[in-house]
This record gives sequence, structure tokens and C-alpha cells, in this order.
Amino acid sequence: MMSERILAAMETAEQKAWDALARYKFYMFGYHAAHWVNLNRIGEFKRENPFGDLVKMARGYRPMPITATSSIELPSSIAEQGSLL
Repeated sequence: MMSERILAAMETAEQKAWDALARYKFYMFGYHAAHWVNLNRIGEFKRENPFGDLVKMARGYRPMPITATSSIELPSSIAEQGSLL
């Protein structure tokens, strides 16, 4: 009975986490993802984290360094507008 309620709460938390991420609500994604992880631990289900692939992708991400000498090239249409100002 209790484990069924926890599993239902886990499903809800996962749905809410993905929904939040899809809407760029990163704090809410973290809240619901952490809730799922906590419920999995409390229920002792040892289920695979549904966000595991996302975590692996984030760990492999390396942004390009931004330096003082970095330059940004504007599209010609925007550059032309700037010269008219």
C-alpha cells in the first residue's frame, strides 16, 4: 500500500520534472528530479534514475572559453543597420 503511493508520487515527480525542463524552468526541474531521487531512496526501489542520461550528457559538456580577444561576427544585414546609426 505505502509502496504503491510512493511509486505514484515518483511517477508524478518524473512527469513534473520533464515538464519543467521542457519549459526552461530549471529550478523546478531540479526540485522534482530531486524529489524523484529521494522517493526512490526512501522506497528502497533502486530504480535507474530517469535523468541519468541527461546527467551524463551534462558532465561531457565543455563550453568554449570566452576570452577578451573573442570576436562575434554579425550577419551582414545587422552590420549594415549598425553602420546607419
